[in-house]
Amino acid sequence: MARGAKQIDGQISFDFCIDTENYVVQANSLIGGKQALKLNSAKLIRSAVMQVVREDEELKPYIITIKDLSELLNVPASNIYRDIEDITDDILKNPVYIREEYNGKTINFIKIPWVTRCEYKSDIGVALKLNDELKPFLVGLRKNYTQYTLQEVLSMKSIYGIRIFEMLQSKIMSKVIPKEGVKLKIPVQEIRECCDCEDKYPAFGNFRIKVIEAAVKEINRVTMLRVSYAYIKKSRNIVGIEFDVNMRYHP
Repeated sequence: MARGAKQIDGQISFDFCIDTENYVVQANSLIGGKQALKLNSAKLIRSAVMQVVREDEELKPYIITIKDLSELLNVPASNIYRDIEDITDDILKNPVYIREEYNGKTINFIKIPWVTRCEYKSDIGVALKLNDELKPFLVGLRKNYTQYTLQEVLSMKSIYGIRIFEMLQSKIMSKVIPKEGVKLKIPVQEIRECCDCEDKYPAFGNFRIKVIEAAVKEINRVTMLRVSYAYIKKSRNIVGIEFDVNMRYHP
């Protein structure tokens, strides 16, 4: 993966790689955190995570041009120029919350900003540096991590599609999904937390349509997974979702 470098404000910054067939690799604990980024902000962060490669020992600063960002997001450059301040502000203002667990129960969330720098410069593009506090979740991962190609999420039209796709990938324990598929049971509360929907769509019917159905539609539309789901009930309450996950090419 060729990397150009330039000096920006006295600091060496590296050019963004925009090969979307490269992998986004994250610790499962990062995927399982609470996240509130909007759609294009989340895509930019995943693109930044894709820059981290196996041999890296540190998180590096990067520059992405508006032309390249437009190509990545499949959005006209004029729209990027219009929205870039909102995107950078969203990334700066919405950290990830990593859950701390004891005996399988969440006891706390640790708030970590995604970046130490995310700034639009009209002459070069977006200067971005992932927060070094995220290094344990991105660099040198050997176990309990998830990877997928960036192109699998760039075409999604729903942030919930990205988040639930990541959640499913992180919970599939085998490298290869068997022909019969796998069933994954996820509590509704966990889905709400990961999708920043703890207080949104309080009526389950709205939550199902806006979050679950929207996510499954996007996953089935643009990834190699084929997903369906059923409810897990306790008394009359829906407390979880059982996802049936298989590969599209399996009969």
